[in-house]
Amino acid sequence: MWTRAAFLRRAAGGGVGLLALGGSGWLVDRLAGLGGAPAASESGRRVHVFRSRRDLRPPAVEVVTPARGTAPGYLFLAPSSGPGQRGVLMLDDAGEVVWFHPTAPLTAMNFRAAVYRGEPVLTWWEGKSHDGVGHGEYVVVDAAYRELARFGAAGGLPADLHELVLTPSGTALVTATELRTLDLRRVGGPRRWPVIGSVVQELELPHGRLLFEWRSLDHVPLEESHQTIGPRFDYFHANSVALDADGDLLVSARNTWTVYKLDRGTGAVRWRLGGKRSDFALGDGTFFAWQHDARSHDDGRTISLFDDGADSESQSSALFLRLDTRRMVATLARRYAHRPPLKADKTGSTQLLANGNVLVGWGNEPWLTEFAPDGGVRFDARLPRGGQTYRALRFPWAGRPAEPPALAAVGGAGAPVLYASWNGATGVRAWRLLAGPGPDRLEEVETRPRTGFESELRPGRGSGHAAAVALGAGGEPLGRSAAVAF
Repeated sequence: MWTRAAFLRRAAGGGVGLLALGGSGWLVDRLAGLGGAPAASESGRRVHVFRSRRDLRPPAVEVVTPARGTAPGYLFLAPSSGPGQRGVLMLDDAGEVVWFHPTAPLTAMNFRAAVYRGEPVLTWWEGKSHDGVGHGEYVVVDAAYRELARFGAAGGLPADLHELVLTPSGTALVTATELRTLDLRRVGGPRRWPVIGSVVQELELPHGRLLFEWRSLDHVPLEESHQTIGPRFDYFHANSVALDADGDLLVSARNTWTVYKLDRGTGAVRWRLGGKRSDFALGDGTFFAWQHDARSHDDGRTISLFDDGADSESQSSALFLRLDTRRMVATLARRYAHRPPLKADKTGSTQLLANGNVLVGWGNEPWLTEFAPDGGVRFDARLPRGGQTYRALRFPWAGRPAEPPALAAVGGAGAPVLYASWNGATGVRAWRLLAGPGPDRLEEVETRPRTGFESELRPGRGSGHAAAVALGAGGEPLGRSAAVAF
């Protein structure tokens, strides 16, 4: 396995400025290479309709600024509102579907690639969300899209939607919630009132055995919150958990406007960045509020996050903050903002990519943008109106589904059109059409390049059955559909 530094030297050519220093860490080192296959698009539609997979109806993503100089990998989204089905969605740089897995009636969040026991996997949270708090399960699938693990939070706590990230040791860092009745008079509330506390857990896979637990109500006082007291006081609201360079944890709390560094052994708060009790003096441009997705880079000397912004701020942005832990000063290293401006009321993500680019998901604004290190836009796309994704991420991925390709015939018996697809297969470069008078009497008719999520094939007249064979880059067969009659 490469070290983090070795990977960055290889992937980013030694790095350019600040943004090459963080990289994508150990994960991208280990993920399989890209299939690089394009996927289908239905121009003008808000929802895809595939003839060969009528059970799949993901939202259609519009590419506004075509990809140029983007980092390797596919785009990972989890559409949670707007038209189309809820689920986990993988796209190529043309905005075309590579893999879609619907989860309706449940919602999926936090879709990403990871490594488990030395093999690439996909992970996500799946469940129901109410007022920003999730109740669901964590899911892990392999490169054939077979489920490896499905587990909840330990101790019977509600498994929250905000974080599921696998560590290099194969454990899972997750968020959960608890409910306590507390005296809120010291923060202007009633004597007895329900308070939501955030819980961070480290779990052993695949069964979810508890290894470490941290509860915000045991370490962070209610006075740090910026949240208004409502029917249930969600005073902390942890929305990301990440490993710092020294093995400790970074926890972002939306409702205290603070990033906390936690001792992974004792749970003690080592320092606070931002909020009412910041241990760092904040330099010009470093203020943030209601933030998400705090991550450590450059051996802990830089923190990235998505700044949703206070009510007084005109737009949201992605921030990179340089930390001087000797003088305890935070300074602005880089800021990325969308043009035209976008203001997210909730959610959002900032991902430092292997080539130094930065991918920003704009929360409940239906946009995702990849920036060059100097701030130039390398890619910009948007979900249909009303759509959003909790995070927008990019990872290399190579998938070969356990299920066979799909083939469907459309049109009359004289000269139908056939549509072939293989949901999640990244290595398909062409389709070979087999046709004949019966399912056991098929001969090769033609071979055509793959043209999208589903490709059009024409069997011609005089045959009543057909099958499609998916071919790899060297013309090798990867999978064959069942024979269909027409």
